[in-house]
Amino acid sequence: MFNIIKSDLYRLVKSKGFYIVIGVVIIMAIVGVISMSAGHIGLSVDSSVDVTDAETLSKISSAKSLGEFRDIMKSFGAFKLDREIIGQNVNLYYMFIVFVVIILTKDFSNKSIKNTLSSAISRKKYYISKLLLILGISTLLIVFNNYFNYFLNFAVNGKEFSSNIGEITKITIYQLPLLYGIICLLVSIAFITRKTSMFNTISIPFIMVFQLLVMTITSMFRIKAEWFTNYELQYALVNLSNNPTSSYILKCSLLGFVYIVVFGLIGYYAFKRAEIK
Repeated sequence: MFNIIKSDLYRLVKSKGFYIVIGVVIIMAIVGVISMSAGHIGLSVDSSVDVTDAETLSKISSAKSLGEFRDIMKSFGAFKLDREIIGQNVNLYYMFIVFVVIILTKDFSNKSIKNTLSSAISRKKYYISKLLLILGISTLLIVFNNYFNYFLNFAVNGKEFSSNIGEITKITIYQLPLLYGIICLLVSIAFITRKTSMFNTISIPFIMVFQLLVMTITSMFRIKAEWFTNYELQYALVNLSNNPTSSYILKCSLLGFVYIVVFGLIGYYAFKRAEIK
């Protein structure tokens, strides 16, 4: 098992995709910190800075330079920009997809998995080694993303718009269970599809399609969607970065644990029963 992890880690650091992921994370941080706004993919969720009223939108659209735009954002008064950016860690979902492709689905696409399983290693050890490496490297990415945003924001925008490092650490810990859960979902999809093209087809639009589907159903049938705005991944990550209650943290952690167990077992049994060609 250790040899598989070592081999996959070597392949990962030799892959262009790995450095593209790091580059994208750095660029997103720079753009977010300089523009003083948290970019996101998916739903527009609540923020501590309201830029939706007509007067503010008019000012923003008429800004003639980045400096003028920053002045408009600063006019709202002090706010914790690093927390706003980290609250949009749903963006990292797409980085996790790259890791799963490099570490796992390429084995199926390249047919190398058959040779690996024909040696001394069992499917159980193979599955565990892949899952642990993906979780491990994703954890490093999450930590790098959060602290890079914190230090960059502190350097560029100063203490007035920064949290303290202890708060960033707490938010990181609060978000990990749900992020681990979504990573386990991706791994299970990879073991079910066993093909890079199919995995990408399902995983890339998954979050946005799920959000759109739920919103359509709740709107059509006038269903209260409080559970959705509390525990859907994007909403939950934002909520966890904005002074959540102990009860809410516990519920999100339990939900993340359920995701880890359920998707972990689904992926394992799908792989255990699969015919490897």
